Amino acid sequence: MAAKPTVALVHYTAPPVVGGVEQVLGRQADFLAEAGYPVRVITGEGGLGRPGVAVVRISLLYGRHPEIAPLQAALARGERPAAFAAMRARLRAALSQALRGADVVILHNVCTMDKNLVLSAALCDLIGAEPRRWIGWHHDAVILRERSPRVPEEPWTLLFRPWPVIHVTVSEARRQALAAAWGIPLEQIHVIPNGVDMGAFFRWTPLARRLVEALGLLEADVILLTPVRITRRKNLEAALEVLRALRSRTGWDARLVVTGPPGAHTVDNLAYLEALRRQRAAWGLEGAAHFLCEHNGGEGLPEEALADFYSLADAVLLTSREEGFGLPMLEAGLAGCALVVGDIPSLREVWGDAALFVGRDDAGALHNALEGLIADAGLRAEMAARARARALAYTPERMVAGYMAVYRELVADRPADTGPAPLAEDEEVPACVS
Repeated sequence: MAAKPTVALVHYTAPPVVGGVEQVLGRQADFLAEAGYPVRVITGEGGLGRPGVAVVRISLLYGRHPEIAPLQAALARGERPAAFAAMRARLRAALSQALRGADVVILHNVCTMDKNLVLSAALCDLIGAEPRRWIGWHHDAVILRERSPRVPEEPWTLLFRPWPVIHVTVSEARRQALAAAWGIPLEQIHVIPNGVDMGAFFRWTPLARRLVEALGLLEADVILLTPVRITRRKNLEAALEVLRALRSRTGWDARLVVTGPPGAHTVDNLAYLEALRRQRAAWGLEGAAHFLCEHNGGEGLPEEALADFYSLADAVLLTSREEGFGLPMLEAGLAGCALVVGDIPSLREVWGDAALFVGRDDAGALHNALEGLIADAGLRAEMAARARARALAYTPERMVAGYMAVYRELVADRPADTGPAPLAEDEEVPACVS
């Protein structure tokens, strides 16, 4: 099998420098490296520090470098300083060395932007001299700005004509504007929109990423999260019924994700899981209702991975017949998830109007509430905001303060505790009676 070509990405700066183009470059480098391509980032500032991505730093690529900044200031005034030609040659030599062995070179913005005109001129020289696959990736362009300076000679004219590269823009609107400005056919410019890796953005754990990919959750239209253990009091057959109705009445690819394993303290919970599986099969929901324990060796999600699934959810659905407090509601609120919940007195006490409460044995009403919530973005945002505000009121400090208040009340009038008498030698401790 032939070796994959080496890809070099060139920009003024790279992550961890913050910026939109830097983000795209970083994701592009990661994706290419994961796909098995040798990747090299050539930049003036930053350095990624990511596996599989080599970094070559040429400080003169950065437009605010002490030797570049004065030249940039003069060029912005329409003046070409005497040092320009020497710096152009210096940068050209440094870039040629840095690009040695690269088969494909992706130039982010440097063909169309004026952040470092010396760099643009040096690269344009190399494109004419070195046979590689050169790609100009155009996020922005000076030529599209109303007040861009137009001096009718180099290096300024480099920004107002198409270079002999493969042209890529990030939107159809940008393609049409550039084609019109350059006077070239649309077909000579490719459109490749930017993308975002949800797992990388939210820093998903490897376990969460594996489960999301295995279940195809990013392809779903709607994700309902039920973050509970599988026990009969959680009334998960109602959640399955809600899912069936939602899919049937809307045509959405709706999914239900139950995160917990069968409850550990009762053997009957395994039988309950089997009953839920049979119901899932009878209703044709095998690809839509996901019990994550089936894909994780019978285990539920650890806390750090559970948080990742809140970032995926369109709504949290709790169909329990009985709850003492409803900890998943706190988690959902912190994650900004709207809640549809079976109407239980303890949950109403804690959550008031911060959740949509529906009769806990009324699957039809639960479905109607969910469908309305998902279809109404304004309502969903309002309910998510209420849930977050309510969750933020339940801080660890509040819990500890309550504990200390009770503790002080209990011990205030009691004599000092001298502690239990020590055990006599060889004395046995009686077994506890359960």
